Amino acid sequence: MFRTWRIGRILGIPTELHWSFLLVPAAILVYAYQPGLGLRWTQVQWWTGITLLLFLFVLVHELGHALTARARGVRAEKIILFPLGGGALIPEEPERTFDQVLIYAAGPLANILLALVALPLLLWQPNGAYLLQFYLNPFGNLIVLPSLTEQLLGITLAVNAILALGNLLPAYPLDGGRILRALLKKPLGERSATVITTLLGMLIGGGLVGVSFYLGDPLLGLSALFIVSFSAIELNRGWQRRRLARASITEMLRPPLNERIYAADRVYRARAIFAGTDAKVLPVYDNWNQLSGFVEREVLMREADREHPVEFYYEAEFITATAAESLLVLTERIVDADVYGAAIYSRGEVVGFILTEDVILHLDRSRRRFYKRFTNRAAS
Repeated sequence: MFRTWRIGRILGIPTELHWSFLLVPAAILVYAYQPGLGLRWTQVQWWTGITLLLFLFVLVHELGHALTARARGVRAEKIILFPLGGGALIPEEPERTFDQVLIYAAGPLANILLALVALPLLLWQPNGAYLLQFYLNPFGNLIVLPSLTEQLLGITLAVNAILALGNLLPAYPLDGGRILRALLKKPLGERSATVITTLLGMLIGGGLVGVSFYLGDPLLGLSALFIVSFSAIELNRGWQRRRLARASITEMLRPPLNERIYAADRVYRARAIFAGTDAKVLPVYDNWNQLSGFVEREVLMREADREHPVEFYYEAEFITATAAESLLVLTERIVDADVYGAAIYSRGEVVGFILTEDVILHLDRSRRRFYKRFTNRAAS
């Protein structure tokens, strides 16, 4: 789903294309096809040019974010470009609200700058006033035939104005929503700020879906669905973080089994140990009873030869923690390290484990309890 291809470094920022760009040629052919006339090659050329311009303008937008972040001392990991947008990956938000607002606003400001460059050049053309009126009001009638230069200027003005204004809508995950959340964090707290901006995102995105049906614009509809889905994902992520922040490691600690799996054990023995537990992942020890890693039930059941040693199939990477640490922070460390779980130590001894599956189960139970309380209240 997230496969990308590196196209190089632009102004020092690694830049990648998302796999969905493979769908662009097909989309161009669909838009260039006219029933009864077939494929119109002039339209193929037109939509290809529009696609390249949009790609350029989105790239400028994302470079605005990435370069501003770098100028403020914040690492911009890379830029990923999609057919209908892009994203500058900034792993850590700056601490200062001013820096956050500046970084999020830099993308739309870059598009506004391009539009302001195109505006006087378009007005300078012989029919500039008419052209300006047409490109800012696409539902009007064009009473002059623009040249290639005038079309280029008009499209540059219109597309960059749309990119800037659209991204400044106060809806997550758009830049306007991120700016609003940064401004609300201090007076309201991160939780309330996130809830407000994500709900606005779902509301505004839903409204744009309706507008897309009214206008018959599928691209607007896809963009609106993107806003709704990402707002819902972020809202759910915030809910999960709150649940994990309230829980403790001791509540979810999975104690060690009396019977251990060793790296030198045969797979059939490890399968027998799994049969006596509901765990999907179990720890693996070396000959000195020191923790070596974790092995997954499914790997042993489906992929492993029963006579092979377990050491062929277990993952030797894991993280460590103590029971006093925050479950939320520990979960984030597990996700960042991309491991099965963490070993919890006390006085140099392993007292239990926090596994990813247990965290997921905890969140699922919390969601079910919330749904049950909600439905009970509705019934009463």
